[in-house]
Amino acid sequence: MGPLQRKALLEDVARLVHSGEWRFGEAVRFLRAVVLKKNRETFARIVGVSTAALQKLEERPDANPTLDTLNRVLKPFGGAVGIVFPRMEPPAIATVDDEQRLAALKAALSGTRRRKPTKA
Repeated sequence: MGPLQRKALLEDVARLVHSGEWRFGEAVRFLRAVVLKKNRETFARIVGVSTAALQKLEERPDANPTLDTLNRVLKPFGGAVGIVFPRMEPPAIATVDDEQRLAALKAALSGTRRRKPTKA
């Protein structure tokens, strides 16, 4: 993936979080598993957070990570937590290409979910 493609991918992920379609933890899971192709333990070690904290962030909607933890998990992607205010202009009209890219991201995210073992 080239730098411009990677930038577009990261912007798409940010858009999904900003719109409320993805939780922050889902975005982190996608970035870790799909973009970096790292398991949770390896990524936690790389960014300097506990595996338990990363798991909670990725899986629990009620996770309440520190600002430091959020910045640590975004750092490998060149990101940081910031403040965004709504724009006062009409939103851009999504193209078919935009919709297809976002659908592909959502499909990739669903492939990162852990399956619950079935009872025998």
